[in-house]
Amino acid sequence: MVTVTRALADRIAVVAQLLKSDEMPDEALRRLTDLGVELVPGCTAAAVTVAAGSQALTFAASDPRIDELHRQFDGHEGPVLETLLHNEPRRVDDTAGESRWPAFCRAAEKAGFGSCLVLPLRTDRRPAGAVALYGQERHVFQGAAHDIALTFAAQGGTAVRNAALYRECRRMTDNLHTALESRATIEQAKGILNAEFGVPPEEAFQLLSRVSQNINRKVREISADLVQGRIDREMFRPVQGE
Repeated sequence: MVTVTRALADRIAVVAQLLKSDEMPDEALRRLTDLGVELVPGCTAAAVTVAAGSQALTFAASDPRIDELHRQFDGHEGPVLETLLHNEPRRVDDTAGESRWPAFCRAAEKAGFGSCLVLPLRTDRRPAGAVALYGQERHVFQGAAHDIALTFAAQGGTAVRNAALYRECRRMTDNLHTALESRATIEQAKGILNAEFGVPPEEAFQLLSRVSQNINRKVREISADLVQGRIDREMFRPVQGE
């Protein structure tokens, strides 16, 4: 019988701290799946999946068999997709005898999993994703094991929220860097046109825009080509009367 001790509760509480260090989010989510295997009795493999529109994308898995299993069913059928859609747990006690999601259960049984428990990872009362726990034996996610899994998932939601915030900050930073690099390249291109044709900065940008429209490419792309000498400067020569 599984006993929920103070030591176990403290260990589960550590899950929420995964991204309070400088650890990369993908690595932290992978550690989250490893902790699921370690902390939830009967669990032999775990994965973290997030919703992406009408699909489900698995970000981390402790076992390559889950990667293959989820690739087949992400966005189609199965307990993972239902948990993401309805923000409710889904449990399969016996993959060989489960009548729901027959294709998924057949594939899970073939992969060597006898049972499955999928729990929502909630952040701010919304599902940020789901943790899928798999057991080799049947009927492993019952009783105290189920309660421990619920506690683990509650703490896991905090870790996933931290990962999402980290990833969003990185995306915004990368976009800012891209914008700054594009602006610098465009300014260099305007300087080249100013030196070549004696046009002021405003007119130089109009020349870049004209060529951009003519060849259906972005201004930053043709600016980079101009700076790198990959495009004929004569294309930008001002037309008399413009």
